[in-house]
Amino acid sequence: MPSRPSLEAITPHTGVVIPAYFSSKPSDDIVRELLWLTLKDTPHFVPPSRTWVVVDGDPRTATLAAETNLRFEQTYGQLFHLHVLPSNGGKLWALREGLARLLAQGDDVHYAVIRDGDGDHLPAHITALVAAAEALERFYRHTRLIVIGARASRHHPMGWMRGELETLLDHVTLDAVSYALAREGRALDLQHCRGANPPDLSSGYKLYGRAAAQQIVSDGPVLATLSPSDYWHYGPETCTIVEALLRDTVVAQITRLTWEAQPTTSFGEFGQLDLYGELLLWVYARLEIPLQAAARMFDRRATPLLLRTMPEGRQALRDLRARVLRALQAQAGKGDIPPAGHDVLSFL
Repeated sequence: MPSRPSLEAITPHTGVVIPAYFSSKPSDDIVRELLWLTLKDTPHFVPPSRTWVVVDGDPRTATLAAETNLRFEQTYGQLFHLHVLPSNGGKLWALREGLARLLAQGDDVHYAVIRDGDGDHLPAHITALVAAAEALERFYRHTRLIVIGARASRHHPMGWMRGELETLLDHVTLDAVSYALAREGRALDLQHCRGANPPDLSSGYKLYGRAAAQQIVSDGPVLATLSPSDYWHYGPETCTIVEALLRDTVVAQITRLTWEAQPTTSFGEFGQLDLYGELLLWVYARLEIPLQAAARMFDRRATPLLLRTMPEGRQALRDLRARVLRALQAQAGKGDIPPAGHDVLSFL
């Protein structure tokens, strides 16, 4: 009978990195409570010595995180690591800086768990993430792996529009990666991604095996169509997962709990069509997807979305499609944009 790891077995080999940044919208009291909610139970699963909170260049967040650390010390007798970046570089930059410091603590760090600082990622799920990672490591005999903490619903925590657009992004990303791999005679392997469909690539709660984490630390940015600032701000999930899949990284997912509605979100403050349009365009450009294929990938995944049952949803999808394909056409310098599909079978 297969065994699951005990907490004693998890602790020596697992660390946590928590990128932290809060806009000016939530009050100081709310930020304090969210940081405490994020950190208060973490020592039951990962020691403070392997817990890194990386503040992404925001003085207020840094001050409140330092207060939280003192409260943490009063409760547990130890401090977590608090690293404050000198300027706002973006979540991916903070994630990368935290991973570098965690991995430098020793070769016995096999797994790095990434959690957001807004209280949404329960530390209790660390055991399930590590259990999956250990099983994968035993079978494949390497740590080039990612385990996603998948949300049962994208819509409940983020709202209807963002949930639909994120589903579209994740579907198209996998289609584009499959296309790119097929050109090399390879195929995408998602046999360990059960549950959410598509796999929840955009979830911020992930476990990286050591080799996968080292890839993030060592890789330079592949900007394609993104500016350096947009790459580091927009790219912590889509850009990293694409690069991992191109390197045959083993990807799995487990289902986790999440807030019914996010108490605060920095990504929610980006314009939705800007955010998802830039990421879709990056995926197409990074993977060298031809204009015709890019249009068909978009249409295939947009057509079944329930977002199309609302007039504003249909308009958002039309705008997003036009924005992305026009930009891709301008980059390629040739080709006509295929017309969008028609609801010939609208009675379905």
